[in-house]
Amino acid sequence: MAYDTALRGYTSKRLEEIETADILVGIPCYNNEKTIAHVIQMITHGLAKYYKDRRSVIFVADGGSTDDTREAAREFEIKPWQEKIVSIYRGQAGKGTALRSLFEAADRLNVRVCAMVDSDLRSITADWVKYLLDPVLEKGYQFVRDVFAVDKAIDQHLVAYERLLGFGGPAL
Repeated sequence: MAYDTALRGYTSKRLEEIETADILVGIPCYNNEKTIAHVIQMITHGLAKYYKDRRSVIFVADGGSTDDTREAAREFEIKPWQEKIVSIYRGQAGKGTALRSLFEAADRLNVRVCAMVDSDLRSITADWVKYLLDPVLEKGYQFVRDVFAVDKAIDQHLVAYERLLGFGGPAL
């Protein structure tokens, strides 16, 4: 079944309540109850450390987890000036639809910057927030992604592909 939006009614209402934001950090997830709280913790600490003066939303886009991912995400307390939405997106299961819901939320909130981090990251730190957002907010970049250099040859192919797509630029 095709949907006009990946956002459910309760999510749309919550976005209307928030109205606008400067930053949205999205976390697509599926069955990540063991790692989601750590990711949210690092995001909330990073937003508090570097962007306390900006209106921020943490948006958890769940693919219908059968474990306690959503409960773990809801229970983790964020800073009082931050907002958090935990939502089950609608549409075909997968990261593509999760990203659609994140981008729709970012558009409705008219954010200045939207970032996405995976829900199973164990190496994430609060500083990642600055590394992902500052190039957009302070240097005018349109796209930033993390790079895991597991294999130098693969990394070189990624850089060449990004340049082909027009994302090439100085390494961050």
